[in-house]
Amino acid sequence: MNIIDAHIHLNLKDGTPVSGLLHQMDMHGIGKAMLILNVKEEYDAFINDINSYKSNQDRFWIASGINIHDKSSFIRFDDLCQMGFEPKVKIHPRLFKIKKENIDKVVDSIAQYDTQIIIDTLYYGHEIEYHNGVEIGVALALRYPGRNIVMAHSGSVEFLKCMMATRNLPNVYYDSSFIQTFFQHTSLRLDMVDFLCRTANRIMFGSDYPSFQHDNALNSIKSLANEAGLNEEQTGMVMGLNAEKIYGHAKSN
Repeated sequence: MNIIDAHIHLNLKDGTPVSGLLHQMDMHGIGKAMLILNVKEEYDAFINDINSYKSNQDRFWIASGINIHDKSSFIRFDDLCQMGFEPKVKIHPRLFKIKKENIDKVVDSIAQYDTQIIIDTLYYGHEIEYHNGVEIGVALALRYPGRNIVMAHSGSVEFLKCMMATRNLPNVYYDSSFIQTFFQHTSLRLDMVDFLCRTANRIMFGSDYPSFQHDNALNSIKSLANEAGLNEEQTGMVMGLNAEKIYGHAKSN
């Protein structure tokens, strides 16, 4: 099985973070990954180890953060486009301080970028005015029905809200990063098992490395898949085939 990690970050403590990431991927049988560069520090670390990426670019997709409050984020995105990396759009409401009244501006701001969109839906921290990932994801899916919209972390503690709000939107997909590991001993596990049973064709494995190690994330998703009774074909979808379908080529709006 060709395992794809649909949500991965660089370890900024590593002097050669792309090389270090490839080593981790090789250790755990990860063939390909969605590398997320939310902020300037991640972008700079990527550029500083760019040769490692160029030698292995067939093993990565890249998503770069677009922040309506930071013009330089658009410049970084455009620079990646000019370098031929074909980045996906990443929107992180908490990091980018996106409030509900900003949602329309966020949706409008990425009209020029004809590619897939990843929206962070992790409900974390006390700044609850920025926990608008699910709402932004729905707005994006409705505005851009021809694009694939990925709900990173699948709504986190708002998992059921995320599922029910987007179930009838065929261009919405989900990655399992963070939730499968962090919530594996909570009642949310029952909801994850149920959703895997119903929607294996729209869910992607993601580790959220380096916040979570690959062995823990892989053990968690495999345990959930077993409990959900997924067959070999369905498990293959979650572990890689869905990511290839979603990120394999850009969609037009």
